[in-house]
Amino acid sequence: MRLNPDVMWLNEVQNSYDRDMDFAKDLFEQAMRDVESQLGSSNGVLEEIQNLAVEAVSEDELIRATVGPPGFLQSLELDPRVKRLDVETLAEQIMEMVNGASDLLRTEMAERVQALMPDLDPAKLMAEFTQSRETDH
Repeated sequence: MRLNPDVMWLNEVQNSYDRDMDFAKDLFEQAMRDVESQLGSSNGVLEEIQNLAVEAVSEDELIRATVGPPGFLQSLELDPRVKRLDVETLAEQIMEMVNGASDLLRTEMAERVQALMPDLDPAKLMAEFTQSRETDH
């Protein structure tokens, strides 16, 4: 039995369509795996950033400031010898240590994000992270 040319053409169209749909399905599934992978990496980066802390120490080692995301002071250690400093000098040095630790933290966070996810914009991530942390506190 010989098939009608129209039926043969329809079979070819159907086979071509099936191949195209299989290819599209494979592409879609790969794209979804890529998205899931990126989200997993992003969550890992956020977790790592949330646990990050940076310490700055004054030149005379009298003051230590530890800062965590998004720049909150976690600890401040004062050597008993700071009693020898006048109040203005002490306040200035504390401010320098906290600001220095905050700068170090921002740099460290940006470097970690960039190393783990080179395609991600660390400034955007930091802004979103800061905003979410501020609403939590």
